[in-house]
Amino acid sequence: MKKWSMKPEIYSGFASLERLQQFEKENLCFVCDPYLAESDSLKRILGYVKRTNSVEIFSDIIPDPPIETVVEGIERMTKIQPTVVIAVGGGSAIDTAKAMLFFYKRTTGNKVKRFVAIPTTSGTGSEVTSASVITDTQNKIKYPIFHEAIIPHEAILDASLVMSSPPSVTAFSGLDVLTHAIESLASVNRTNYTNALAEKATELVFQYLPTCVNQGMELDARIQMHEASTLAGLAFDAAGLGVCHAIAHQVGANFKVPHGLANSMLLPYVIEANSKNKETRKNYARISRKLGICPPSLPDHLAVSNLSQAVQQLAIECKAPIKLNSFGVQEEAALSAEDVIANNALNDTTFKTNPIQFTAEEIKEIYRKIIK
Repeated sequence: MKKWSMKPEIYSGFASLERLQQFEKENLCFVCDPYLAESDSLKRILGYVKRTNSVEIFSDIIPDPPIETVVEGIERMTKIQPTVVIAVGGGSAIDTAKAMLFFYKRTTGNKVKRFVAIPTTSGTGSEVTSASVITDTQNKIKYPIFHEAIIPHEAILDASLVMSSPPSVTAFSGLDVLTHAIESLASVNRTNYTNALAEKATELVFQYLPTCVNQGMELDARIQMHEASTLAGLAFDAAGLGVCHAIAHQVGANFKVPHGLANSMLLPYVIEANSKNKETRKNYARISRKLGICPPSLPDHLAVSNLSQAVQQLAIECKAPIKLNSFGVQEEAALSAEDVIANNALNDTTFKTNPIQFTAEEIKEIYRKIIK
């Protein structure tokens, strides 16, 4: 039996921040990074908050949020006892807020009335998912947490908040969207519902991501990518992900490679590896034809090859490195980590829904292709 449900209320458009006016006489806890805490964007957001509320800001967020930051956040929440938590930022801020809420309830028994996510990047889809990824920096492992209790009650999508994202952040985040969509299309838990969301997200990424990277102030392109991120988030939250994310989590934990970038390096080779599964090969070929990447009459295996090439070409067009050595990771260091990366990838939660259960050696074969 497969389940399909949509829990977050989604508000989009330039009036969407007015949703914050619903709160009166509440203890609000905003979670964001230090840069955003000092930005005009947060000032604008706070302008929608009524003065009858008390406001606290937890801004100790860093990329690839470590366990220590989550613990610090829980301690702050225990002290201020918020009734509403509002996460503002990219995946790191929203994921941290999710983990804080999850363990805050478990350790104190307290829960908040409302959890609102306001993404400022178009990438993780975290504003609509039950997922949070936390890093154990000591052991160099990323731990995905999946639980329905951490799905935000509301997601507010205001594309004006992503207009200032630099080209590299825009590129890596957008390529993460593409990976979410394509992995959910191959997942063993995919359905017609998730396929529809993922296919639309894939179409939007190919159409609008290069414009967002090269012409960041192009409003319509930003709106389309912001919605693509949410569509892909809804798709993978229901269907699951796969081996690309399982390996990317380890690459990020070991070499500080941005998550979306690690995914984009791996995705062409994951598509090739997963296409050994006949049903998956058909799915890849279908999306390749639907996007016009290949002629309708092209055999499945060639349609898949065209898709993997198009994914890599998109990364190049967005000026994203396609190999680890181009990012500054030395070949010797990359090779020495392959056993740890492969073994940890096998144990990564996201691997469970991959269409093929690869061995550690097969995972290493995929990983080696991105080294140089």
